[in-house]
Amino acid sequence: MKIITLIISFLFLINNVYSIDPTIVRFNSPNTDSYGSDSCTTVFNVLIQYKSSVPEDKFTYSSAGGFGYPSIINGSLYLFNVQHRVPVGQNQTVSFQLQDSSVSPKITWYFTDYATIDCDPIPTNLTIKAKQNTWVSNKGGLGTLFWLKWFEVSGLEKSAPYDVFTCNVPQPFYCVIQEHTNGPKDINFLFQIISLKMNAPFTPFDVVISDIYGRVLHTSVFDGLEGPTNPPISITGIEVYPKNGSTVHTDEMFKTTVYVMNILNYQGICSVDSLNDGFIKNSLIPFYGSPSNASYAGFTELLGNSPSISNLQITDSQGNKRASDYHYVYFTKNDNNGIIENGNSIQVEDTLINYSIININADASHATDSYFYSKMFEQNIPLKYPFGYSKGTIKYHTVSASFPVPRASSNLNGSISIVLSHNLVEESSVVLSDFIDTTNPQVLKVETVFLNFEQVITRIYAKDLESGIDHIELTFSKLTSSDLVYGDNFNGVYEIVETFYSYSGIKTPHITLYDGANNNVEFKSNQPIFDSELNKLPDYPLYTHIKETTGLEPLSFLAFEFIYNDIDVSNGPANNSLCFDFAGSNKTMIPRFTLYSHPLNYGFEEKAFIGSWNDAKEMFCLDFQIPARMFTGDALYSIYISPFYYESPHLIGNIGEKAQLRVRSSFADQMPPIITEFATYPSNNVEITENTNIGWNIRIEDSPNGFKSAEFNITSDFDLEPYTIRLTPTNATSGNENSGTYQLRIPIKANTCRSQSFRISSASITDTQGHTSLLPSVYFFNPLMKFLDSPHLTLNITCPQAIVDNTPPVLTSFSPSVNTIEVGVYKDFRNITFTFTTTDSGSGISTRHIPVIYLTAKGFNNPISKVSELASYSNGFATYTCTIQLPYGYGSYQGILVSVYGIVDNQLNINGYSTTDLQSLGFQSTIKVTYSNNPVLDTTSAINSTGASLTIYGHKFGIDSTKITLQVDYQNGQGWKNTPLSFFSGIILMTNSITPTSTPFYVRVIVDDRISNSLLVVPTGSNNQCKYEIIQKIIAQWNNSQNSPFVQVQAIIKNTGIKPISYFSFKMDNIDQIWSVDKEGNNYSLPWHPAINPFEQYIFSYTFGGSVEAEIKEPTFVC
Repeated sequence: MKIITLIISFLFLINNVYSIDPTIVRFNSPNTDSYGSDSCTTVFNVLIQYKSSVPEDKFTYSSAGGFGYPSIINGSLYLFNVQHRVPVGQNQTVSFQLQDSSVSPKITWYFTDYATIDCDPIPTNLTIKAKQNTWVSNKGGLGTLFWLKWFEVSGLEKSAPYDVFTCNVPQPFYCVIQEHTNGPKDINFLFQIISLKMNAPFTPFDVVISDIYGRVLHTSVFDGLEGPTNPPISITGIEVYPKNGSTVHTDEMFKTTVYVMNILNYQGICSVDSLNDGFIKNSLIPFYGSPSNASYAGFTELLGNSPSISNLQITDSQGNKRASDYHYVYFTKNDNNGIIENGNSIQVEDTLINYSIININADASHATDSYFYSKMFEQNIPLKYPFGYSKGTIKYHTVSASFPVPRASSNLNGSISIVLSHNLVEESSVVLSDFIDTTNPQVLKVETVFLNFEQVITRIYAKDLESGIDHIELTFSKLTSSDLVYGDNFNGVYEIVETFYSYSGIKTPHITLYDGANNNVEFKSNQPIFDSELNKLPDYPLYTHIKETTGLEPLSFLAFEFIYNDIDVSNGPANNSLCFDFAGSNKTMIPRFTLYSHPLNYGFEEKAFIGSWNDAKEMFCLDFQIPARMFTGDALYSIYISPFYYESPHLIGNIGEKAQLRVRSSFADQMPPIITEFATYPSNNVEITENTNIGWNIRIEDSPNGFKSAEFNITSDFDLEPYTIRLTPTNATSGNENSGTYQLRIPIKANTCRSQSFRISSASITDTQGHTSLLPSVYFFNPLMKFLDSPHLTLNITCPQAIVDNTPPVLTSFSPSVNTIEVGVYKDFRNITFTFTTTDSGSGISTRHIPVIYLTAKGFNNPISKVSELASYSNGFATYTCTIQLPYGYGSYQGILVSVYGIVDNQLNINGYSTTDLQSLGFQSTIKVTYSNNPVLDTTSAINSTGASLTIYGHKFGIDSTKITLQVDYQNGQGWKNTPLSFFSGIILMTNSITPTSTPFYVRVIVDDRISNSLLVVPTGSNNQCKYEIIQKIIAQWNNSQNSPFVQVQAIIKNTGIKPISYFSFKMDNIDQIWSVDKEGNNYSLPWHPAINPFEQYIFSYTFGGSVEAEIKEPTFVC
C-alpha cells in the first residue's frame, strides 16, 4: 500500500510539473516606423517562462504574421520574436499561440489579445513634386537599361510601404518606386522606368503617379526615347570577340562577348542583346574619338547554357531593331573532365597543442575553382597551387592537407571534402570530439563608440563557458581572440574599429557569435534583443546623430559649386575643385569624391579624392584631377560624406546644372592598350636540343595616350609557378609607347626540361591614364582578344635530351625556431623562422621554384603563407629559411599547424607536406601558442614638432579608464612622465597633452601594473637628419651546373637617422633572383611599407653570379 501511494504521489508530481503552463514574463511593444496600406507587420519581443530543457525546435510560436522558434533560451526563460500582421487602425489587438512538441501529444496554449498596437494609415494629403524635368537614362553602361526621375514627397512623417504610390505605364514598360532613405525623413522617392524588349513601335505615353487612394498626384510625358536620326545612325567596322562560332574556356581566357564598332549619328540607345535577356541591357559605351564619330564597346557575359547568342540592337521611338547578325559563342571550362580518386584520411592527436588533427588525401588532376569543404570550417578553404599539392605533377598528384578538429562538437557526425571544379567530390569522415556542446554562446552587452563620421568602435561582451567563443562575425568584419581587450575566450570583451563610407540601411551592428562547437546565434536590426533582460543592440552613433539632429536634410544643398562645370582635357589632365554644403551638416564630416573615368574597366577601384571643411568658404571643399582625353559628355562621379552617398545622376536630378561636370576632348582615348601582333618564338612547337629562350613576340598599341607598363605571367600544364615578365616602353625592340614591339622570353635548359605546353595565363597592360586591359577578365578588354583563336596561344616544347625523372623531390630536414610562441607581444617578438632542406636524386632541385610555408589556426580564416628564401644549394641539397611574423593574437587558445608545399625538381615533379606528413617523418609541425594579457602598443598617429595631440593604437588596454596610465619619455633625462588621456578604449588611446618637441620621444602604457612595450614617436616638420646605412652579408655560396660561382646575400637597410625613411630605391646589375623588393628592369624599390623608423631596418635577399656581393648603386630615398 505504501508503494502504491508513492507511485501515485510520483505520478501526481510528474503531472503537476508538466501541467505548468507557459506565462508571459514581459514583452516589448515596438514602435511602428512605417505606415500601413491595408495592414502593418511588426515584431513583438515576448519573454516566456516555461519548464527548462525544451529543445529549441520543439517549442514554437505561430501567429497571423508568422511562425518561429525561440531566439534566446536561458534556463526556463524563452525569448520569441513574434511577428504580427494587423489591419490599419488604432488599438489593434494581437494574439499568438505556443506549441510544445517535445511531449506526446503536443500541447498548445493560446495567448489571445495580449497586447495592442496602432497601425497608422497612409496620409490622405500627400503631394509630390518632380525635381527634374526629363526622364534621364543610364545608357552608356552595363546592366539593365532604365530611366529615372526624382520626386519630393510632402506629408510623410515616417517610412511608407512599397505600394504607397502607383506608377502607371503601358507595356512593355514598367515602373519601380524606390524610397530614398538618405536622411532622417523619407521625403525623397526615386522612380525608375524599365523596358522589356519592344517588338512593336513605341507609342508616346504619360507617366501617371497616384497615391493608394487613387488620387492622381503627377502626370508627365515619358520623354526618355529618342526618334531615329536623320541621316540615320551608321554602324560600321563591327568587330566581335570571341569570333562567331568559336569556343572559349571561361576559366582561362574569356568570360565575355565584346563588341567594338564605329558609330556615326548616334542617337537613341544601342545595346548588346542576349537571347537570354528579357530586358534591354548593356548599352554601348563610347570610349574613342568624338561624339560625331566615335568608337563604342558593348559586353555581354558568357552565362547560362552554351552557346551564348547575341546581337546589336537599336532602341528608339520605333521600338527595337536588330542591328547585326546573331553571334554564337560556345563556352566551357578547361577542367571539366577532372579526376579525383582514392580518397582517405587519418586523424592524429597532437599533445603539444592539445588538438586532434585530420589529414585528408586523394589523387587528383589539377582543376581551378577547387576547395576543401566541411561544416567544421567557417568558409571553404581554396585548394590552390601550391597549397595541398603533394607527390606527383601538376597534371596528376596527391592532395594532402591537415586541419584542426574542434575540441568540442554540437553533434557526433562530421566530414571533410575535396571539391574539384564545384562538381567532383571526395569525402572523408571525421571523428569529432566526444565533448558535446549544444549551448549557444551569449552576448552580454554591446556598445558603439563614435570615433569620427567614418569610424566607430564596436565593443562586444561575449560569453561561452562550454567550448569558448571561436569568432564573431560583425556587419562587415570578423573578430577573433586577437581582438580581445579584456578577459578570455570563455568570457571576454572584444573591440574593433568599423569603417563606413555610407550607412545605407545599416542602423545597428549585425552580430553572429560562433563557439568552439560551431553553435551560433545571430542578432540584427530586425531582431535586436540579445538577452532575457530584453536588452537591445545599440544604434550606430551616426544613426543616433541623424535621428537627433534637427534640420538635417542631406538632399537640401545650401551650395554646390565646381570651379569649372565645363573643362577641356584634350591635351592633358585638368585640375578642378568642388565645394558644397547641405542643411544640418557637421564640419567634421569627411567628403570623398570619386570620378568614374575608366568605363571599360568595370569594377576598377577608382581613386577617391578626400576633402575637408573650408572655414573661409564655409563649405566642404576638395580638389580632384580629371584624366586626359575622357570622352566628351557628362562625367559620372559620386560623393561619399558619411553617412550619406550621392551619385551624379541623383545630384543632377536634385540640384540641376550646377551638379553637371561636363568634359570635352577633341579626340578621346579611354581604350586600354591591346596586342595587335602576336606570334610564338621561335615557333609553336619547339624541340629543345640546346639551352635556349622561347616565348612570344608581340606588338602593343595605344594611341594617343600611350602604353605605360605591363605584366605577363607565363605558366604551363606542368608548371604553375609563373615566369613573370614586366615591360615598359624602354623594353621595346622597336617603335614607341604608341606602337612598339616587345619580346617575352623564358629560358629553357636542354638537359633538365620537360615536354610541356606554355601559355600566357594572365596579363595586365596599362596606359598613361590608367586604362587597363586584363587577361582573364569579365568586363575588361582582353589584351589578346584579337587572337583568341590563334594557334600561337600555346607554345609546345619537347625535350628529347632531358633526364628521365618521375620521382618527386623529398624533404630531408625541417625545424621551426620555437615550439612555443607568445602572440600577445609587440610585432618584433612574434617571429618564427623555419629552416628546412630538400634534395632530389634525379634532375635536381629547381631553384626557381621556392617552397611556401603555410600556417593554419582554427577560426583565423585561410592559412597564412610566405615564400621561403633559398639559403644555399650544394651537392644536390637545397636549404631554405622562412621567417613569418605572426599577426597579433594569431592562433591564441588554439595552436598553429604548419605545412610546406611547392618543392619542385628540374623535371617539374612536385611535392608538399601537410602537418601530419611532417609528423610522420619525425619533424615538428605544430606550434604551441601562449597569449598574455599585457598591453601592447602597435603604432601612433603622426605628430609635428608643435603638436600636442597624439593617437595611440594597440591591444589589451582593458575596459576601465581608471586602471590605465599613459607615460611619455621625452629623452631629456627626466624619465617617464604621466600624461592624461582625452579618449580611452581597449584598442585606441588619445591625448592632447604632449609637450611640443622636435626630438623623438617614447610612449608606453601601464594597465593594472602590466607595462607595455615602448614605442618611438618621431615628430615631423623639424630639421631632423635623414641617414641610412647599407650592410651586405654573404649567407650562402655554391657553384651552378656550369660550375660558375653563385652567392646568396642578405642586405640590410638601416635607418641611422632620426626621421622615418618612407621610400628607398636603388639599382643593381646581373641579379639572378631577388626577394622582398619590387623590381622593374635593374631598378629596385622597397615594396609598400609604412616606413623604416629610426633605429629600425629593412632586410631583403638576392642571389648573384659571382663570389662577392653585388654593388648597390644610385640609392634614392625620401624621409
